[in-house]
Amino acid sequence: MIDDISPGTTEPTDRQTTSDSFHHNPGEQSISVSVIRAVAAVSEVDPLSLEPRLYDVIDPDALEALVSSDTADGDVRISFPFGRYLVTVTGTGGITVREESSH
Repeated sequence: MIDDISPGTTEPTDRQTTSDSFHHNPGEQSISVSVIRAVAAVSEVDPLSLEPRLYDVIDPDALEALVSSDTADGDVRISFPFGRYLVTVTGTGGITVREESSH
């Protein structure tokens, strides 16, 4: 169920990539779960079948601590590769999943 994060628009860029935007609601789930669900939605796979696993590419506890930090004031922006995607998470709850073009 992905009712707690909603996909945004997909826009092509000059690098021939597409990105999808989602919003994390901290009252409903952790940022890790939101990232997993966002990438799974873009990949069109079950979140439990997603490869690689989130903990293979980033420390979920560190991600949670950075995004939920009281001193962040929404200025936090974290980007990391996740399989064939580049995921960007902001302190305001924004999640962008961009498929990287193959060169």
